[in-house]
Amino acid sequence: MLKDKEWEIVVRAQRDPVSFAPLYDHYFPKIYSYIFYRVQNTQLAEDLVAETFYKALANLDKFKWQERSFGCWLYTIARNQLVDSYRKQEPVLLDDAMVNELVAPEQEDPEAVAIKNCTQEELMAAISTLSPDQQDALLLRFREGLRLKEIAQILDKNEGAVKALLFRGLKSLRRRLELEREGEKK
Repeated sequence: MLKDKEWEIVVRAQRDPVSFAPLYDHYFPKIYSYIFYRVQNTQLAEDLVAETFYKALANLDKFKWQERSFGCWLYTIARNQLVDSYRKQEPVLLDDAMVNELVAPEQEDPEAVAIKNCTQEELMAAISTLSPDQQDALLLRFREGLRLKEIAQILDKNEGAVKALLFRGLKSLRRRLELEREGEKK
């Protein structure tokens, strides 16, 4: 969605909530994907996405373009919903049967090679061992394709902290996957 068109739709929706539909249609798959990869539970993901869009619509009058893009604002609401969900209950363990493919960037650095060479189950199990911030940073960067600046806004961190989260997360993933493969060879 073009930024100018998105701005027009947001302004219209701030006056008339019925005009929110195109924003919902555009962002629903992205927000659902982000939340699903974190919770690995269809029902919980649907509930959290519904609550995310409900809060976005209810607070649309508070959205300010100068602070961040509309997409970043939605991801921030979604992340807050995840945090609230984790506070209310035990974290949901990954369900290997529900795992879809996590797409890594087309690079030949050691982390990318390790990610490409492992099975989906190994990858999701390894990702689940990372800190919640590292999981968020990796999923937002590699699954959702967001820029560092956008991830920084969503996680409420500076870009340097996001780079560190990505670096440490990838390093931990590589180390864990290499150890698992060495254990399988023995």
